[in-house]
Amino acid sequence: MSNKLQILQIGTKNWSHDYELPENMDWHFFWPGSTTAIRKVMKMEGLKTFSAVLVENPEHLSDLLPLMRMVTPYTIFYPDTAEPQSEDVQDFLKKTCAQATDFSNPAELLRLLSKALFRGQYGDKLVAIDMIVNPAFTGQVRYNGYENLELLGKYGDDFRPLISWKYNIRASDFNPVELWLEYEKDLTCDIRLIVRNIQDGSTANFVKERVFTVEDMKSALVLDDDFSSFISVSLEARGAGRLKIGALHQRLTRYQFGKYVLGGGIIHNDKREEINYFFYPGDFKPPLNIYFSGYRRAEGFEGFGIMKYLGAPFILFSDPRIDGGAFYLGDEYLENGIRNVIQEYLDLLGFSNKELILSGMSMGTYGSMYYSSFFEPRAVIVAKPLTNLGLIAERGRLEAPGLFPTAFDILRHHSKGDASIDAMRALDDRFWTAFKKADFSQTIFGLSYMKEEDYDPRAFEGLVEALYHSGAHIMVKGTSGRHNDDSATSTTWFMNFYKIVLEQNFGRKF
Repeated sequence: MSNKLQILQIGTKNWSHDYELPENMDWHFFWPGSTTAIRKVMKMEGLKTFSAVLVENPEHLSDLLPLMRMVTPYTIFYPDTAEPQSEDVQDFLKKTCAQATDFSNPAELLRLLSKALFRGQYGDKLVAIDMIVNPAFTGQVRYNGYENLELLGKYGDDFRPLISWKYNIRASDFNPVELWLEYEKDLTCDIRLIVRNIQDGSTANFVKERVFTVEDMKSALVLDDDFSSFISVSLEARGAGRLKIGALHQRLTRYQFGKYVLGGGIIHNDKREEINYFFYPGDFKPPLNIYFSGYRRAEGFEGFGIMKYLGAPFILFSDPRIDGGAFYLGDEYLENGIRNVIQEYLDLLGFSNKELILSGMSMGTYGSMYYSSFFEPRAVIVAKPLTNLGLIAERGRLEAPGLFPTAFDILRHHSKGDASIDAMRALDDRFWTAFKKADFSQTIFGLSYMKEEDYDPRAFEGLVEALYHSGAHIMVKGTSGRHNDDSATSTTWFMNFYKIVLEQNFGRKF
């Protein structure tokens, strides 16, 4: 089978006759009503699915109903000019997460899809320690760990160079990147990004330069070039006041079709911080499984394979803030955003909170247990639970120095710069206050913990005590080792707990 993108078009006019196809596409055109022929071609060519299905007329979407099991979610595209009226087709679109798309320029749509339908995902970031401040700047400069670079002073009446990043960004013609800069600024100053393309194979030959204003940066900056290059980014400022420049995120773009993966979404707050999410429809039967990713420097989603194996619909969350995550806490906008996403998909599926499971490993355990306080779900399943972020930072001073130094950045981030003992206690209380208010009498907790836990040695005992008083049903398995030891055993029990809950409460078989 070819490694090219396999594109299925259903319509009355074959686009491959009128438009030049991108080199990475194999084209399959069928007239409406050709379901049997499509099946035969798929069998003959060994195709399990198509990279994308383009349906010119929404009325012809019904042709795909018999092929539903062969359709990958988010890969059906139909014109956004009219919605199909048939209830069966509407249900099909919902279950396959089909995307209404602009079909007015087929050549442009083909170009975008040729670059957006790549396999896998990629994203990373340049943080504060990767920035260089212009030596000519005479104001105050402060590096706030991995969180941001803070500047205070006068920048001049006109835009002047202020910050450059040490490392360039690699961009290819077939995998364009998009940029997202975290920043806060006073109204008395202004910034802009200067993005220069360095010719591939050169060290200083700039072939393109773009200037992006604050207005431009309200959305991700898609660097859609038809050539490969290295990208150099710098920041200019004018006016006077305080600037906080955070991470510069870069990821392979999917254009309007998703973030990181097809269908991926992002929650932003006023500080331009991000929480990523991705919904997969599964079999559309209960429960809705939620998986919060662990601490990871690479940006994107984890856990897709294990969640898909379980068969049920699921949502993946990831937190790309600071170095590898800020434990899914945030301001009101971010936290409400996470809750709203979960509720939105519960409503889409027609499920109640008792048809919901929240889960995660390591950092993801914090998110799953914290948000369980608001949903009181059927089950919470965690491996290597962490609950006391303040304690983790406190232990980093004397008891466990160097074990998880980013805990200090996380403490400062959630305590508005305060790193005192009182701030540590308050951060711990932020979890426990919400957790102890919840009614978990109808909730099952599966806890796979480490017996010699060194990040948060009070987490397991605190959970058992709190859950005992709440009347929750608790399943427990301890594994010998410290937090980062024997992940294989801990993960095995995480999956065992999932299977037990799904078999006994939702009638699923494995």
